[in-house]
Amino acid sequence: MRFNDLFSMAFYNLWRRKMRTFLTILAVVIGATLVALMVSIGSGLQGFIVNQFGMAVPQNSVIVAAVKNTGRAAANSNGPHDVSQRVVQKPFTAQDLENIKAIPGVEQVNYMVNVPGQYIQPSGTSLEISVNPNAVPNYVEKLRGLVAGNYFADGASGQCVIADDYLNVFGWPDAASAIGKQVVIHVTKANIYDTQSQNFTFTVVGVMTRTSSNSEVMMPMTDGINMARYYTDNPLLYTDQQPGTSLQIETTTKAQVDAVAAAVQNLGFSTTTPAQILAAVNSVFKVIRTVLAAFGLIALVVAAIGIINTLIMAIYERTREIGVMKAVGATRNDIRLLFTVEGGALGFLGGVVGVLLALLFGQVLNFIAARTFLSSYPGFTISVFSIWLCLGVIALTTVIALVAGLAPANRAAKLDPVESLRYE
Repeated sequence: MRFNDLFSMAFYNLWRRKMRTFLTILAVVIGATLVALMVSIGSGLQGFIVNQFGMAVPQNSVIVAAVKNTGRAAANSNGPHDVSQRVVQKPFTAQDLENIKAIPGVEQVNYMVNVPGQYIQPSGTSLEISVNPNAVPNYVEKLRGLVAGNYFADGASGQCVIADDYLNVFGWPDAASAIGKQVVIHVTKANIYDTQSQNFTFTVVGVMTRTSSNSEVMMPMTDGINMARYYTDNPLLYTDQQPGTSLQIETTTKAQVDAVAAAVQNLGFSTTTPAQILAAVNSVFKVIRTVLAAFGLIALVVAAIGIINTLIMAIYERTREIGVMKAVGATRNDIRLLFTVEGGALGFLGGVVGVLLALLFGQVLNFIAARTFLSSYPGFTISVFSIWLCLGVIALTTVIALVAGLAPANRAAKLDPVESLRYE
């Protein structure tokens, strides 16, 4: 039997039982729509997180932690001898800094400053709002987009760039009106028995585009260090004598990140690169997409049962027809292939319609989101489709239908032609 005859006969047979074919395809459509839409939402969320990560972590950087392996720990005398590696975190020393700075490809080494802040308020008001102060070097600051103003200059002090969310809570009409205004960040002592506090005043020089960190205030490293020293009551904090336990390295180029990280590890310290963080994020979202797709896969399993039922019913209805086909020369493989193609056609058509519906629902979801809860994040879409997702879903539904059709197809192929011709 020629392939064009096979396909035309398969689609004709499906068309003969329109209602049953429609209901069977509908089950496939529901599963395909759910799979495509859920995976597209997972991809959209992943894109958002990766975008936010790119605005926070430079690609030519390495984060270094002062973690050293001190060898094997002593066995527990009160229990079984569970020998493991002991990892100890100790502050960096001045010599550690010199060794890291001497590594080829290191452009600069910055302290990772833990900036305290109890609240922020516009100067001259009693309004107290939660704040996330962030002291960053100049190359990190410029990762953030601005809706108004400028970045603070190298070596600047007393300047800040605020999150867009502060405009509403401060009662400022727009981003441009915030430039030049002063804000105060209130800092208390780390010792709860020390009731002293101090206000640090900053002039707003820029307003960030909307990010997931809606309470962030970026400031120069010098200001952040001064706030941290006041908080800890330690004037030597974040100096070569007391560098802290975390550092951020800027490499000369992005290509040198892995080599610099390896060299730092050879010094005995732990490193984290942007690629490692992204890999961890992507692995998490693979699991999320799989879980989301599972809802649609359940529907596809139900659809596969429907396909099996449809084809078995077709065998009963077309038993004499199968006998005639065998009598005029059709082989078992011809019969088997015919019913398998009919099953695959159900899955293919359901997959195509399901993907089209998912695309439609995705666009509707993006339209609604852009005008409601995502209005503050222009350019971000919650449902993202790729050509590979669309083709993958269609292929998945087709394969599932083909597999579902194998058993009925084998059953049809094994029918005895003489008995089939006698069938009423």
